Amino acid sequence: MMFDGFVAIVDPLREDVPGAVERCRKAGIELKMLTGDNIVTATAIANELGILDERHIAVEARQIEEMSDEELSREIGRIRVIARSTPVIKMRVVNALKAQGNVVAVTGDGINDAPAIKNADVGIAMGIAGTEVSKEASDIVMLDDSFATIVKAVHWGRGIYENFQRFIQFQLTVNLSSVVVVLASLFSGLAAPFTALQLLWVNIIMDGPPALTLGMEPIRDNLMDRRPTRRDAGIVSRGMLERIIVSGAFIAVVFMAQSWTNFMGGTAEQQSTILFTLFVVFQLFNAFNSRELGNASLFANLLRNKVMIGVFALMFALQVLVVQFGGAMFRTVPLPIDMWLKIIAVGFGVVVLQEVIKTVKRAAAAIRARRTANESDSQQPHQPIALDLVD
Repeated sequence: MMFDGFVAIVDPLREDVPGAVERCRKAGIELKMLTGDNIVTATAIANELGILDERHIAVEARQIEEMSDEELSREIGRIRVIARSTPVIKMRVVNALKAQGNVVAVTGDGINDAPAIKNADVGIAMGIAGTEVSKEASDIVMLDDSFATIVKAVHWGRGIYENFQRFIQFQLTVNLSSVVVVLASLFSGLAAPFTALQLLWVNIIMDGPPALTLGMEPIRDNLMDRRPTRRDAGIVSRGMLERIIVSGAFIAVVFMAQSWTNFMGGTAEQQSTILFTLFVVFQLFNAFNSRELGNASLFANLLRNKVMIGVFALMFALQVLVVQFGGAMFRTVPLPIDMWLKIIAVGFGVVVLQEVIKTVKRAAAAIRARRTANESDSQQPHQPIALDLVD
């Protein structure tokens, strides 16, 4: 007998999968691979994907079977790969992860995957290779069977969530400032700050094009570099609440200052028109403020939402027409050009205020980061102690 050669067959990973796995890692999404392959094959694939490292382990299903639910709950954070997995094991893993407050997504294509897909927060079935049972059990059917598509869907989902937050931030700021100025005017014995038609116009701005264009804000590229939102997190974050209160209070204070002191120097006849126009301009600039939810400068992405810029120009032009030519209907008087410039400058103050606050916060964050880095460099690294569950 003569040895003529050796043939090896390999099922290679898709070219886009390693990159998608790395994007998940940066996004704070932990991947676990539950497979029917043996431990050697599963470990090799996991290493190629970059799922395994010195802090995480691969185990066989029989080792999970020997664990109680409490033991599995303690170890599940370290386990990244489970070989020879069964439907029961998959269900136990999903339940253990959900019990710890994690949002769990499961993808699969076989009949055996259906129970775990059904039990997950988000079940994803393969559209090409998937069985009808797995598709029926899923929430989402992936048409191209590509893992990278899941990562792209997460990116878009985070973007839609952020745009919803932008809309809410704008709405609540307008509502807060409106309520404060109306109540302050009434309690101070002044006349109502707006007529019914003026209030209707403000409401159009609040619920109309400027607000809706926030839902068209382009998705930020760095969304997948952030940690996921906690399951119990409210739609209004702490940062949003701070911006709503600060901007709403600033608008109300400046509005009432003009109402009480007339610091902009208008005539008595012009006063109500100045207040009405100032409030509208405040809200138009505040719509731009609402485009950023974090501490990033508004001007970094200023030109990315061209629809909003167009809507801003349109609404401002309509406000000019309302004031200059709609006096009989809106009870306004024409304003001179110098007063328009003053109103624009004062209205832009809400943008300046938020930019100053964000600059201070970015500087403080940079100082904390440098201090943390210096402290880490001065400490001796500790050797992690791990229980090896692999035979």
